[in-house]
Amino acid sequence: MVYYLTTMEKELSLLGESKTKLITLLGEGEKSGQELARLMGINTTAIREHTDTLERLGLVSSRFVHLGVGRPKKMYRLTPAGIELLPKHYDELLNLLLRKIHDKGGNILLSQLISDVVREFKSECDECQSETLEKRIENAVNFLNKLGFMATVERDGGKTFVVRHNCIFNKTAKLYSGILCSECDTSFVKEPIGSSNIELISCIGKGDTSCRNLIKS
Repeated sequence: MVYYLTTMEKELSLLGESKTKLITLLGEGEKSGQELARLMGINTTAIREHTDTLERLGLVSSRFVHLGVGRPKKMYRLTPAGIELLPKHYDELLNLLLRKIHDKGGNILLSQLISDVVREFKSECDECQSETLEKRIENAVNFLNKLGFMATVERDGGKTFVVRHNCIFNKTAKLYSGILCSECDTSFVKEPIGSSNIELISCIGKGDTSCRNLIKS
């Protein structure tokens, strides 16, 4: 089984505890090597090794700044790619918004909203259409990976599966799995592949370790 990791996911998996902490500190603002060393409780040589690596990865940039008299001081800050690694709390905000919508309009309004949003994503997948089933499956998996689902095609005993190893909605899917998972399954898998003969046999939103679709012939 092959996982299609994004470049950012590969970089994140290699950072380690010290570099992750350094990223977090730089998320608070630009800092010198001496300040980072003090905050992390390690020497400046170790800081320089970490920042050199992070610069090569494109997560941190540096510049020299004159601060009063004396030699200019090297300052470090996150690049836009580095900022993307900082903790995000989209799930909490999305859950709150959906709960408020549900309280005001019930399941019908919530279902319509989720359907509209998911189909906005799906509208980017017009290129998934192709004459052959194999090509449609390949294009659909590429689109799922573009969205961050970490999808693969697996074959076992003559059966073909599209497997999503990540859920981009995560906590929200667990709260609204009946609506959200159904819409995602239809718009991101069944419609792009162009077949209704596809069965969702496992689902992250319902507690499984992956979302697995069986493509029936």
